[in-house]
Amino acid sequence: MRKNQIIYFLNAVYYGIWTINMKFGDFIGRIVEAILSPVPKYFFSKSYKEKYYKRLPTEREKTEKFLHDSKSGYYIGCANYCFAYFYSGYSIFLSFVLIGIADKIWGHLHLLIDLLLLALPIEVCFIPAYSAVFSNDRYSKYFRQFEKEDEHWHKKWRGITILFIMGSIIFTIMGFLAMWGIDHLL
Repeated sequence: MRKNQIIYFLNAVYYGIWTINMKFGDFIGRIVEAILSPVPKYFFSKSYKEKYYKRLPTEREKTEKFLHDSKSGYYIGCANYCFAYFYSGYSIFLSFVLIGIADKIWGHLHLLIDLLLLALPIEVCFIPAYSAVFSNDRYSKYFRQFEKEDEHWHKKWRGITILFIMGSIIFTIMGFLAMWGIDHLL
């Protein structure tokens, strides 16, 4: 039961990141469209303007698929990156502490060893998240379920996603401060 709750949580946060990315991207898209909308009206010839407006619905449909497709769209790619980054923010705390301890015990280490101490906990801790969200495209099953939820559920998980992101940032900063404190103060 506990494992299923963690899987649900991670998929809901991933879904939240995806929807936040889409809303932000669509907002920026509307701004860009508003800025560029006078271009065809004032700078295109009459024949080109007709072709432009004739093709516009088809191109919008293609753009919509390119951006919003939940399998290979632009926003799902951004969500992959953001989810990995913010999930790793929690384990990077451990990485920074290990680097601080190693630097304190053995002095300043080679950059390669520091990178290994940084990457190893992150990679090991990301394995369960990868299994819970990405293996066999598990997230797509959850996405279908989450899309059916009501607005209250979406608001709740949007807030939880934002707290997840803020927690990751705080853990990253605290990890860096812990590394510095271990290396310089102890």
